[in-house]
Amino acid sequence: MNKAGDFVLALVLYAMRCIEDGETEKLLRMGFGPAEVEELASLRLADIRRLARLESHCLDIKVDRSAFADMVRCIRSDSRSEEWEHRMVRADASRDMMRSLFGTSEREYTKLRELYEVSSAGRPREPTREEEECLWRVLSRRLAATGDGVLPAGEYVAISEELGIPLRIVWRESKRMVELLD
Repeated sequence: MNKAGDFVLALVLYAMRCIEDGETEKLLRMGFGPAEVEELASLRLADIRRLARLESHCLDIKVDRSAFADMVRCIRSDSRSEEWEHRMVRADASRDMMRSLFGTSEREYTKLRELYEVSSAGRPREPTREEEECLWRVLSRRLAATGDGVLPAGEYVAISEELGIPLRIVWRESKRMVELLD
């Protein structure tokens, strides 16, 4: 395979999936007319293999710079979110916390805990009186700033590290505080 063949193959496979899904508007935006759609639909596996060996392509490419910038921003945001997700599992975040902040499934949560060899048993302990007072002050200030009762993931970790209180306790107490204030 070569770059041109890879490129044409990727486009043809994408176009064939659009045909299969009935997404004719996408095909039209790419410049495929009824004749090209018919040709694509009639390709066999052997034809597709030959496409991969092409040395040139027939495509007129234009990049939507705004859409491209949005796509890159989204990818980077997802990457940062995934980094936080892993960091929080390593810090022993609860399953409830991971589901609420990241939409992490139980299966994915379990796999991440196994990957990072995180083990804890049972519910977190109750905070001491001093911890509870510190948490109340810090959480009330930070939660008031958000206005919606949920902090960004990194804030929970920062509070845990700043106060030396386990992340599970920070999460549970923040939920209790939000319930009391509602």
